[in-house]
Amino acid sequence: MQRAWTTGWMMLFAVSLSGALACGPEYPNCDDDEDCREGEFCVNGQCQMCRDDRDCPAGQSCNGGRCEDIPGYCESDADCPSGQECQENRCVAQAVQDIPEETPDPGPQACTIDTVYFDFDSDDLDSQSRDLISGNVRCMRERGVERMHLTGYTDPRGTEEYNLALGDRRARSVLQYMTSLGVERGQLSASSVGEEMASGTDEAGWRRDRKVTFTER
Repeated sequence: MQRAWTTGWMMLFAVSLSGALACGPEYPNCDDDEDCREGEFCVNGQCQMCRDDRDCPAGQSCNGGRCEDIPGYCESDADCPSGQECQENRCVAQAVQDIPEETPDPGPQACTIDTVYFDFDSDDLDSQSRDLISGNVRCMRERGVERMHLTGYTDPRGTEEYNLALGDRRARSVLQYMTSLGVERGQLSASSVGEEMASGTDEAGWRRDRKVTFTER
């Protein structure tokens, strides 16, 4: 009789112990996700709404185990208040577009009077030079230039006397062509500086030395 009594108590204790083990930790304590409610996670022994931002819906972030709204979160401009726009899921102030100032029309550009260049040891005018001189004459008339002085130049090759005469021939060649275009002879004057102002040291530089310039007076 006593043995049966003892055996009964042992069986009751075993059942009680088994039941205690089956119950697990008391909520919100947990050992794993299965101890938590649906949609919750076991984090550091506590049931929480989230482990990190990936457990939260769009527009929320995980903060201390809770999914909380992200301030200023947006998915489109419609989610933002007036004066703001959605950029990278954040409402930011709309960029102010600079409106370019209207540039006043400068009107017709003033014409220019250009220098005439010559071949080596020559005072002849080729077709390009004649076209340039014709343009200079038109520009004189547009600008109302009453007097023009022509100055002839040469490169440094040759004697000083020869180059002074060559520069004069070049200036007078241009003068004669201008008068043929209707410019009054009294409006024009000519002179030569020869090689005095030459600065070239090779063919490219000498090409720029051989010229006639125009000076308004």
